[in-house]
Amino acid sequence: MPAPGFFTILHNLAVNQFRQSASRGRHVTIDETNEDDFGQEAVQEQTLMYRDVLDKLAKLPDDQRAVLLLVAVEDLSYAEAAKVLNIPIGTVMSRLSRARERLQQEIEGTADETSRNVLKLRSVK
Repeated sequence: MPAPGFFTILHNLAVNQFRQSASRGRHVTIDETNEDDFGQEAVQEQTLMYRDVLDKLAKLPDDQRAVLLLVAVEDLSYAEAAKVLNIPIGTVMSRLSRARERLQQEIEGTADETSRNVLKLRSVK
């Protein structure tokens, strides 16, 4: 009769094998596949772009970032976002417009420190 330690070793080997097969996926012989099965899209560039957008999003003022996240990410309507933030719908729309413009400038690299502190006025005719 085998020792109890032997069963422990067999159990651990079986668990390791199940874990490896789960993480590696199904084993397929090379004759059963084609070249397209081996190629994968590179995710490094997407990860860098994701981090870059998060960094640029963090540069937005808190009020603009909150509205942008509620409307664009959480998919709330303007009215719902206004209710959550306890502000008028018009304020939601103007903050969202400014946030989108500012984020676009950040992404394009056209935003600079001086333009962040200057209020742009437009003439009304």
